[in-house]
Amino acid sequence: MAERGDRLHEQDVASSESPPTASEDKKPSVKGTSKSKKWKWKQQQRWRKKRLVHDVKTEQDGDAHAACKDEVDTLGDAGFVMVNLQDEVEELTLEVTGEGVGSARVAAVDPKEEEKQVKRRNLSKKKKKKKEAGKDKDVAVVLIQEAEMKGEREEVVQTRQLLETVERVEVESVLIVEEEQSKKHKQQNKDGAGKGFRGGRKAGNLTPEEKKQEVIKSSNKKEMKVNNAGTAEKKGRVGHTTQHVQQVEGDEVVSLQKESGSSTKLKSKSRRNIREHGQVTYVEYLDHDVVIRELEMGSLLQGKLRVNPMYRTDGYVTVDGLSVDVLVKGMEDRNRAFDGDLVAVRLHPESAWKSLADDCGRNAANQAASKFMSSDAGVDQNALHSLWLPNVQVDQCFQTRTPEGETSVDMLKQTMAHLNERVIGSRKRPTASVVFILAQGNAHGFVGSLEAKTKVKDLSSPLSSNDNYAYFNADDPRLPRHIRIPRLQLPDEFVSRPMQYSKSMLCFCRIKAWSTKHQSPMGEFVKTVGEYTGIETGISAILFQHGLQAHTLDFDSSILDELDNKYGASGEKWKIPNEELQSRRDFRDMQIFSIDPYNARDLDDALHIRALDGLHTKFEIGVHIADVTHFIEHNSLLDLEARSRATSVYLANRVLPMLPRILCEKLCSLQPQVDRLAFSVVWQMNLDGTLVDGVEPWFGKSVIRSCCKLDYGSAQMMLDGAITEENVDKWEEDRRPIVGANPNITAATVIQSVKDLWSIGENRRAMRFETGAVSLNDLKLVFSLDAMGNPTRYGSYELKNSNRLVEEYMLLANYLVAQQLLRAHGALAFLRHHPPPASRSLDQTLERLNESDIKLDGRSTKQLAESLDRIRQDRGEVTFSVVQALIIKPMKPAEYMVAGNGASPASWRHYALNIPYYTHFTSPIRRYADVVVHRLLLESCVTGASSFNDGASKCADANSRMAEYTSVAQNSNEKKMTSKKAETECDKVFLCAFVHHHGDIEVTGVVLSTGQKGFTVYILELGLEQRLFLRDMRLVGSWNGKKSQLSIRLPMGSRLIPEKQESRVESGNEDATDTNAKQNASEMVTLTFMKQLRMRMSTTKKMPLSLIFSVIAEKTS
Repeated sequence: MAERGDRLHEQDVASSESPPTASEDKKPSVKGTSKSKKWKWKQQQRWRKKRLVHDVKTEQDGDAHAACKDEVDTLGDAGFVMVNLQDEVEELTLEVTGEGVGSARVAAVDPKEEEKQVKRRNLSKKKKKKKEAGKDKDVAVVLIQEAEMKGEREEVVQTRQLLETVERVEVESVLIVEEEQSKKHKQQNKDGAGKGFRGGRKAGNLTPEEKKQEVIKSSNKKEMKVNNAGTAEKKGRVGHTTQHVQQVEGDEVVSLQKESGSSTKLKSKSRRNIREHGQVTYVEYLDHDVVIRELEMGSLLQGKLRVNPMYRTDGYVTVDGLSVDVLVKGMEDRNRAFDGDLVAVRLHPESAWKSLADDCGRNAANQAASKFMSSDAGVDQNALHSLWLPNVQVDQCFQTRTPEGETSVDMLKQTMAHLNERVIGSRKRPTASVVFILAQGNAHGFVGSLEAKTKVKDLSSPLSSNDNYAYFNADDPRLPRHIRIPRLQLPDEFVSRPMQYSKSMLCFCRIKAWSTKHQSPMGEFVKTVGEYTGIETGISAILFQHGLQAHTLDFDSSILDELDNKYGASGEKWKIPNEELQSRRDFRDMQIFSIDPYNARDLDDALHIRALDGLHTKFEIGVHIADVTHFIEHNSLLDLEARSRATSVYLANRVLPMLPRILCEKLCSLQPQVDRLAFSVVWQMNLDGTLVDGVEPWFGKSVIRSCCKLDYGSAQMMLDGAITEENVDKWEEDRRPIVGANPNITAATVIQSVKDLWSIGENRRAMRFETGAVSLNDLKLVFSLDAMGNPTRYGSYELKNSNRLVEEYMLLANYLVAQQLLRAHGALAFLRHHPPPASRSLDQTLERLNESDIKLDGRSTKQLAESLDRIRQDRGEVTFSVVQALIIKPMKPAEYMVAGNGASPASWRHYALNIPYYTHFTSPIRRYADVVVHRLLLESCVTGASSFNDGASKCADANSRMAEYTSVAQNSNEKKMTSKKAETECDKVFLCAFVHHHGDIEVTGVVLSTGQKGFTVYILELGLEQRLFLRDMRLVGSWNGKKSQLSIRLPMGSRLIPEKQESRVESGNEDATDTNAKQNASEMVTLTFMKQLRMRMSTTKKMPLSLIFSVIAEKTS
């Protein structure tokens, strides 16, 4: 993007730093009149003939080398350096400005005037030599040699710093060819031109104008060669040739050739420096309008970039409609794009594509051609219809496309079809280069540590005065190293003691810009997160990195003051207005209760059930949701803040709310025995879980009074029979209905309602899976904390039938609301869709499982769900957990969308639920998407279901509303994803703290894949996939490429010694010699797919803590 790629110039000047541009591996020489100097010059011609691609060329094809003193103030505003252009002496002027930018100009001199200038310079030079060095060598070389002889490293550093200061030195060569020159100069020009032109006439046979054109042409060819090598930047202009003098970065040795025996060593190191630390020239991004036009034509493709954390130079782009991911190989092709960026890419020629066989280890051409799974294959359509009773006419839910739009869509479809055919035919993965960044994936910033550019001696040493910037190294391995932070932005603590700061502090930085001329981006220091002290620092770092730091801040004082004035600090000033009571449906006499986690405070949903006949075959079900929109005015400060936060974030030790606590925990929370405003959905159901046909659901505002607050544990005990009418001891008294508050509501009636809800819900759940729904759940860790917030215990969250009871009715309520929105608002309906999985990735997983005799049928969601059930019954929970984890990986996340933005009604579908449309209505306290849905639903209740078809689409604000809802959907999707990642990473922080304080823990790892250097395991107890490397575990492995098997040698001493056995060894009850012999022994373990291993989980000793896994032995049943 322009912000990232083009605005670096001012920061570059301020930092006075530039990566190397071009290379000069030859010694600068000064023309002399003595025979010895002429002899030296002839000797140098031998190695000058072997030109490097980085040599700087002038019009006479000589090699210009410049050097200067180590102190700018002795140089003044301009310095004069002697440049040897064979036998001609020319003058190179370096102008050093205050910003550290230098420019140089080389010009030929008239022969007669030249002799006079030479005499004057030689006289001045002799005087200067007597004062300074007394030797006829380049000043910078003399300083380096003297410093090396004396061991004065500071002088060497100063010389290097000066060479870094004079950056972007632009040498503009202007060739002045005189028609009449002396015979001596004419012969020299012939020699120089003869060496410089490749395959052309000699200079002596060319006219002056031809000479000029040939020199320009030759120099431009040289520039292109340097650019292709990736170490210099082409800057061609008409009539001028631009070259760059090498700038050496960091502590690398200046690549100036010496006459001593160390010149060869310096030359070798210089080449290595250019290769490893040299300048990478990136291509400028295309114009935005050009990108949009080419995307519509199909000549460019777009998708999100995923950077490989193991090899951060490579990335993959998933393109809609393309059966394989596009490979972006190398930093130049990545072109300054980061992980998560939405990028536009241009495909390389097919000859540059990567073989799928090589990439995947198997022939994947057939997989590349496979189609998406079907959701309805093998499904009883009558049963599916009775389960949901869909009644939306989708034809009127889309805005009519223009003919140009239809042509563009057809063109894209044809492009994708043709591209898929090429993939199948070539059996290759397309490769591409990034040409534009459409949207940044992480505009928030990154957490990491600072590093001094110049290494300091000890913890108390300050930052070098010559360092104009420091390096920022992010914890995320997908980011480039050595992101430059200007000195003026660095915290004082780092400037005074950089080593101590680097070892103890986490900091937060952003990427500001990335020039085409720099290998790494320019960053901006934001703040110091804190010391490596444990849990709180880790959580803060995670929230910052995922852009959730706003959730940790208090709401604006104006928002809180307004709420306090209206409702009081605890809501004591508020009571339901009479007009609200009169306009709402009153459910206060109905037996309504909530079922939530035990410690939940934001109770946003409640249920009621009522039998409609004496046989208990037909029931009325009501779902009542907190009426949040009554307290939040559209586009108010509170509404905008909630829209920005988008979701509440749930951590192990606290909740970061989307709304002020007075709303989410007091006024909106459906607490028992108090009147609350709600938005209700009421419908009728049969005992078998189907909807009663012909009866429309009711939607509307309501008033409710919950009779009691149940938790999942107590509700489960009611289903299991542990809590009955006669035995309520396990039911906490303050969570029971109040005796006498309502004669029709007792403990017995509540217990019966819970059982009735599950009877219907269980039948409905079974029918949902029979008609194609599939349930895939990640393992969720839970922690018990002490008074100080430290974890004392951890485990996995267990889903109970009471959880599933609530889930069934929330799913159905969300579905019915989505249907109402489509009927009333059409294209403006706010939906949540779940796309089908990446077909090729799923095919690969299924193939891998089938090779291991684990048969899964992936032709449809119904067959997949049935296969998973068979694996659980036949193979047990361990195999089922691993297989489920593997199946989840190809699945795409569900996302919010606006109906009119979809390409067709198929784009609304929810893959996992196997239903045509879905939305979120049931959690407005913690999700802003639900707030939008509540407002749309209220409009449909007021204006009726035909409002859209009668002209709502023609309203003046239709486009603005579409834009608003689209923006809300995009922000909600992003915050949902980042909050989930933050919650998972925070769980790891607590887990590390637990292991650090309680010692190593033995866990079970199941092998998922193997390679030459390591293997991947799935940790059953954590639901964690971990990549392990042999070198990190200090293990020796043997790789069998034909069988794709890795064998590792485990020392017997790596086994965990039981405590009793360990005490015997320490007390001398066991022979120490036998113990040592056992520990020195070893065993070979062959790692194959699904093999179980006993593993040890520990943490690093240094902060920040991270988990370490090591193999103990093969696990036997």
